[in-house]
Amino acid sequence: MQARSAKLVVLYNSKDISSDIAKFIKSFSYNDVMSGEADDVSITLEDRDELWEGDWLPDKGALLTMSIITTNWEHDGQEEFKLGEFEVDDIALSGPPHEATIKAVSVPNNNELRGINKTRAWEKTKLSVIAKDIADDASMTLLYDTDTDTAIDRAEQTDQSDLSFLLKLCKDSGLALKIADKKIIVLDEVKYEAQTVATTIYKFSSRLKHYSIRSKMRDIYMACHEKYQEPKTNAVIEYTFTDPDKLEGKTLELNKHVKSIAEAEAIAKKELREKNKEEITISMDLMGSFLLSAGNTVNISGFHTFDNYKYIIIRGRHELGSSGYTTSIDLRKCLNGY
Repeated sequence: MQARSAKLVVLYNSKDISSDIAKFIKSFSYNDVMSGEADDVSITLEDRDELWEGDWLPDKGALLTMSIITTNWEHDGQEEFKLGEFEVDDIALSGPPHEATIKAVSVPNNNELRGINKTRAWEKTKLSVIAKDIADDASMTLLYDTDTDTAIDRAEQTDQSDLSFLLKLCKDSGLALKIADKKIIVLDEVKYEAQTVATTIYKFSSRLKHYSIRSKMRDIYMACHEKYQEPKTNAVIEYTFTDPDKLEGKTLELNKHVKSIAEAEAIAKKELREKNKEEITISMDLMGSFLLSAGNTVNISGFHTFDNYKYIIIRGRHELGSSGYTTSIDLRKCLNGY
């Protein structure tokens, strides 16, 4: 039977250079983030012959399309983990020993999304429309993976990049934003947390190398109470949402401008989620796995009280190096009902 192995596949401006660089690779890492940051990759290469100081020096802005291929890893045969397309934006050369480290990101620096600050406005529109306009300007595809489409009376972008502006709009709507493989992805964390778990992580499995758990107590709330009084009519709009898993605790008080009970409910849930979503966080180092991707949910077993919850992966770091293929993940507890 063929031994278990993992290798990196690299296309440089669509040309496969995997076999050319394989013997030079010292380490590789891929950062996979669910929201708020661009995905990125870093590859460190042995450069005794100073190839990367000469003819092999990559062009800044060159495109790397990358995958990890495993053989007999979690299943028999080969499997491919497609990481997507990245733009080279940093090259570091050092020695002795002579090395080259090439870093690339999923958001090109010179396109409309990140490289240019703009001032403009939208009137009487929806979040999906603004997101589509921004995606079109950046020649990227929009994946609007949520049923929530916030109505916006006026949105002003003032000397901001499209990326930072759209990230704020998404956060204000209780949504997450991911940039990966030429796609702008607007996603609903509530929807992702409700999905079927990808795998179970066992405490005493040889796959788990290290873990740490943090349980936060300060600024965690049982409920959120929104109350707004319309100044002209004195009409009061009021709503309280209580975390169904909590029997006691503090109530978060809000006084935000709302026009309906539905708006009050949405704001109460969003603000309570922002406060409570990092109540329990876990970091783990494991044997490499494609299943441990940002946005996937997992169960854990053997961790006593903490086994009672489902967790979502908010960040994954996949590495190839002297220890083989490894994955480090950051998890947080999924919330129930909001």
